[in-house]
Amino acid sequence: MHCAILLNLLLSALAINFVKADKPTFKICVPVIVLPACNELMNKRSDIATIECVTGRDRLDCLDKVERREADFMAVDPEDLYLAFKKKNEDFTVFSDIRTQQEIQAEFRYEGILLIKKNSGINSLADLRGKRSCHTGYGRNVGYKIPITKLKKHGIFKIDPDINLSPVERELKGLSELFSQSCLVGKYSNNAEVDEKLKRSYSNLCALCENPEKCDYPDKYSGYEGAIKCLVENGGDVAFTKVIFVRKYFGLPIGHATKSQTEAQANANDFEYLCEDGTKVPITEKACSWAQRPWQAYMGNGDIIQKQLDKLQQRLTIFYDDAKSTDHKVYAKQMMVNEQNTVVAKDEVIVPGDHLSKAKYTDVIERQLLDGISVEEKIKLCVSSVIELKKCRAMSDVSYSRDIRPTFQCILQDNEKCVESLNDGTADAIIIQSKHFEVFDLRNLKAILFEQLDDDKNDKYVVVTDDDISYNEIKKAELKFDPNNLGSVNAALNFLTKQKSNSQSKICPQNVKSAENGKLEIINSKDLSKLKNKKLVCKDMTTTRPLTDFKTCNFDFTLPGAVYVSKSLNFNRESTIKHTFIALSEKFGHKKPFEDVFELFGKFEEGQKDVIFNDHTKALTVDEGDVSTKDYSKMRCLI
Repeated sequence: MHCAILLNLLLSALAINFVKADKPTFKICVPVIVLPACNELMNKRSDIATIECVTGRDRLDCLDKVERREADFMAVDPEDLYLAFKKKNEDFTVFSDIRTQQEIQAEFRYEGILLIKKNSGINSLADLRGKRSCHTGYGRNVGYKIPITKLKKHGIFKIDPDINLSPVERELKGLSELFSQSCLVGKYSNNAEVDEKLKRSYSNLCALCENPEKCDYPDKYSGYEGAIKCLVENGGDVAFTKVIFVRKYFGLPIGHATKSQTEAQANANDFEYLCEDGTKVPITEKACSWAQRPWQAYMGNGDIIQKQLDKLQQRLTIFYDDAKSTDHKVYAKQMMVNEQNTVVAKDEVIVPGDHLSKAKYTDVIERQLLDGISVEEKIKLCVSSVIELKKCRAMSDVSYSRDIRPTFQCILQDNEKCVESLNDGTADAIIIQSKHFEVFDLRNLKAILFEQLDDDKNDKYVVVTDDDISYNEIKKAELKFDPNNLGSVNAALNFLTKQKSNSQSKICPQNVKSAENGKLEIINSKDLSKLKNKKLVCKDMTTTRPLTDFKTCNFDFTLPGAVYVSKSLNFNRESTIKHTFIALSEKFGHKKPFEDVFELFGKFEEGQKDVIFNDHTKALTVDEGDVSTKDYSKMRCLI
C-alpha cells in the first residue's frame, strides 16, 4: 500500500516536472507606460506558455531590447517594422498578425485603390491630370500618402523644387496643379494661421467638400466612404480609398462571404478600379491595389523561431480573446487589443523588410519630397553632448518612419560652435535649456518655440514660513535658499525683488546670499510633505496659504527651454522648422498618440536628465508662457 502511494507521488512529480519543462516562457517588451496593462492582462495562468512583461522606455527602446535578447518579442505597427528593417532586418521575425475577424483571411490590413467611373475617359495615369479627385483626408494613408507616392513614382505628380516653400506646401501645390478640383479635408498645419493661408492659396483642393470654406472634419465627403460619395454624388472623377469600403458601399461580398451584408448605394457595374499600369478592373473582381498597409503584428528577434513558437502563437491568441472581455478597456487598448480583432498565426514567418516589400509599403513610408534630388532636405539640429546626439538620431529615425518631413540631421558641436553654425547657416536649430541660457551668445538668435511644462508635476519652488508669522515680518525676514540650485536661486531672486521693491540696489545673482537661519525658506514642492506647522507665502507678499496650494502660491521663475534659430533665417525656412517641431510634439509629446512609440519628453536614459528637452515638458508651443526670455534676462541681470 505504502509502495503504491510512493509510486503515485513519484509519477505525479515526474508529470509536473515534465509539464513545467514543456511549457516555455517568453518575454514581451512593452513601453513603461504600458506595464500595468501588460501585468494585468498577461498574468493569467496558462498550460501552454508563460509570458512575462519587461519594459523599455518606449517601442523604439523595446526594439533594442528585443535585438539584444533582453526580450523575445513585442507588438508592432508597420512603421515599427520599418525601423526594425533599417536597424537589423535579418535579425527580426514577424510571426503573428492582429487582424479583423471580418477579414481574417486577408494578408494585409487594407488595400489602397483608385476608383473611377466607367466611360470616364481615364485610360492611363496621364489622363488623371485636370480631373477632380476625392480623398479620405490630408496626411492619411490611402487618401494621401499612397497616391502621392505612387503617382510621383510614375511621373504624374510633380513636387515643386522651390526650397523657399515648406515641404507641406510643395506637396499641396503639386496636388493643386495636378487636379482641377478636390476634396482634401484636414489640418494642413497645426498653426491655424498657416493652415488658413494654405487653404486659401490652394482653395481648389477644398472645392468638392461639403463645406469648402472649413475644409476640415467632419465632412460628408471625407473618410473612406465619404471619398466614394464624393465620386458618386458630387462630381468627382477619381476616389482614393480602400477596398473593403468599396465593397460595402456597392453591396458586394466581403472576404469569403458568398453574399453581401450591406445594401448597395450605387450600381457596381458603373465603376471600376484604375491600376498602376493604366489598365482597369471591374470592382466586382479582385482589386488591383497600389499598396497595402500591413496589419499590426507581433515581431520577435531571430532566436524566437528556434523556440516553441507555435505555443507562443497559441498563447497570444488566447490572451487577445481574453483581453477583449476584460473590465479594463483602457488596458486592452494599450496592449493593441480591439474587440473587432483577433490574433492570427502567420503560415510562414517573414523578416520585416520582405513583409513591407510584399505590401509595396516601404516607398509609402519613405516617400521623398524633392524631384531630381537624391538627398532629402533635412533640418540640421545642433547638439552638444554624446547622449543628446544619441537621442537626436533616435528622434530622426522615428519621426521619419511616422511621416514627419523634413526629418532631422544631427550635428555634434560644443555650445559656442553651435551658435556659430546657426549664424553661418551650417546648422538650422538648437534647443537651449534655462540652465544653459547664460552660456550662449543669443544676440543673433531668436526663440521660435517654447517648452510647455507639465502642470501635473509636483515641481514648483515655493517660500515656506512658520504658521504664526505676520505680514510685517514677511516684508523684513531673511531668506534661506540653495545657492547651488538654479531653480532655488531664481525663486529667491523673484521673492527678493518683490520684498525689496523700494530698495535702490538691484537684486542680482551675485549680490544675494542665503541666510542660514532665515525665517523664510525656498524649497521645492516635492519636499513639502516633510514639513509641519508651515505655510506658503504667495506672490502678493500679503497672502499665506496651506502647503497644498503650491501650484498657485509659489515663486517659481522657470524659463522654458526653447527652439532657437538665426535671426537672419528666411520666413519660409523658419516656418518649416516650426511646423516640423510642432508635428514632432503633436505625435510624440506627453499624452499624445505615439508617446508609447517614442517618448520625446521624459527620461531618455537612466542617470541622464533633460536630454535635449526638459524631462517635465509636455508640448512645444508658440506661447512663451509666464516667464519671457526678456523678463528672465532682467531677473538674472543679463540686460
